[in-house]
Amino acid sequence: MVAQNIRGVAAVGIGSAGTRIVSLLSRKTLVVDRYAYISCDKEDFSPLESADSILIESPIDQKMTPSMVRGLSMRYKQRIKDSIEGSKVVLVVAGLGGATGSGLAPVVAAAAAECGATAIGVAVMPFDFEKKMKFYAGVSLRRLRAASKGVVVVDNDTLMHSSPEDSTLADLYDSANKAAVKALGSLLAASGEGSRPVGLNKFLGAVVQDGYSLLGVSSSGGDEKAEDALAGAAVSLGRIAETRDASRAVVSLNSNDSLSAREVGLAVGRLGSIMDSEALDVEYGVDYTGTAQLQVSVLASGFKSTKYDTYDPLAAVLGGRVLDDEMDTALPEGLESIQPCD
Repeated sequence: MVAQNIRGVAAVGIGSAGTRIVSLLSRKTLVVDRYAYISCDKEDFSPLESADSILIESPIDQKMTPSMVRGLSMRYKQRIKDSIEGSKVVLVVAGLGGATGSGLAPVVAAAAAECGATAIGVAVMPFDFEKKMKFYAGVSLRRLRAASKGVVVVDNDTLMHSSPEDSTLADLYDSANKAAVKALGSLLAASGEGSRPVGLNKFLGAVVQDGYSLLGVSSSGGDEKAEDALAGAAVSLGRIAETRDASRAVVSLNSNDSLSAREVGLAVGRLGSIMDSEALDVEYGVDYTGTAQLQVSVLASGFKSTKYDTYDPLAAVLGGRVLDDEMDTALPEGLESIQPCD
């Protein structure tokens, strides 16, 4: 019965960052053929023309925590499952650090797994200056990894470096989101004339690994643009983890028809040495729908340790052990007597 309803790949945007990123992705020609949105703020749905959206409502106006959001989401569990039922792969896209993304990303990934799908988390981590968000982000990242077959980590700080110094906070978020969309879009692009996209199988082959997958992005329009962009992407990965620990990688090159076969070969052949990982297994894709400036997106996987380990000090203290196997849930004060329902 389910096999007859399979719709391929679904992308679920959670919270403000997740809905914006998935909304932008939905305007591109990708291997994704189904989109859904979940948030606690109805304003997140305002730019969506028509979408499968689920608003997690609280009858009490108070500051939410991830556990409260999970508690409120229990009555929406069947609707969440209905929005992804029949998909073979579910991309769970969320900004971690806030209550909604941190609370719901592991829940949605677990729901996708219960539906028989391969759940892939796409976790957008907070800027380094957002100190108060780090603990929620670190805990949620660990739980998202446990609930998923693989997690792609997008670091806002590495995407921020191309922004002007006088950018506002709104500009920084917008710039980081657009950079994430461009990079993810190049990795998930559908086949087009003259292009050789990465393809879903290569993407999943890199992501479904032990540890984490990290996304590095860089651009260059110089004479040695392939070398320069590749080095920039590797440097951005090095800010998050030891690049030599990578076991697999997918490199996507986005430019126009000025991108030569020599430059493609240089990027693919040099990635291992630039990352100081000579045994690195490298796949690649090329998209000629861009400009003369070359964008290189590197998705590297197999990282057991990242800078985010320090975000969740409790995990370090417990040495890999957990207090219990269930995600904690709570309800806002005054609603504890409400029973969950489907």
